[in-house]
Amino acid sequence: MRDLQQSTCYHIFYSFNDLERYLENAISYILSGIEQGDYVFVIENERIFPLLYKKIEPLLTKVQLDKIKHVNNFDFYCSNGDFHPPTIVAYFSNMLEIYIEKNASIRTWAHVEWGDLQEITCKIEEFEQAANKAVQSMKIISVCAYDEDRLTESLKASLISSHEYTLTDSESFVLIIDQ
Repeated sequence: MRDLQQSTCYHIFYSFNDLERYLENAISYILSGIEQGDYVFVIENERIFPLLYKKIEPLLTKVQLDKIKHVNNFDFYCSNGDFHPPTIVAYFSNMLEIYIEKNASIRTWAHVEWGDLQEITCKIEEFEQAANKAVQSMKIISVCAYDEDRLTESLKASLISSHEYTLTDSESFVLIIDQ
């Protein structure tokens, strides 16, 4: 169990290869956020989100469940027709803008997926650099989850270097925010 304490923001890279462990970590992260009064944006595919929600729903009240905002990750990452970093970051900023304006506490859990683009490494590197700046400027907590099987060694190394923390299936964490 990793405890992270902070007062502004985190950008966390999560490399997973076990769906059950992934679900456990996502649920832990979401519940921790809800317990701390955060809005939690879950950018997830239509196959996994129902599995998460089914496990979370009995644990939370209706008011707490309303603080979980699901965004289809295909729509999020491919709203421009392909994985286009400037469009993704603009979508991200627009999605959170109203909450930022209200000084709401926010965290995101984003399952990053893409089609069969051959030049994806450069696009993901560009996206993560822009996402890191956005996370810092908005002062939010963001997990970027990647399926280990889809990562080349060079892409994984790049992702590790562009995030403040790295999480794998072999560990779990609780994020504690200094209020």
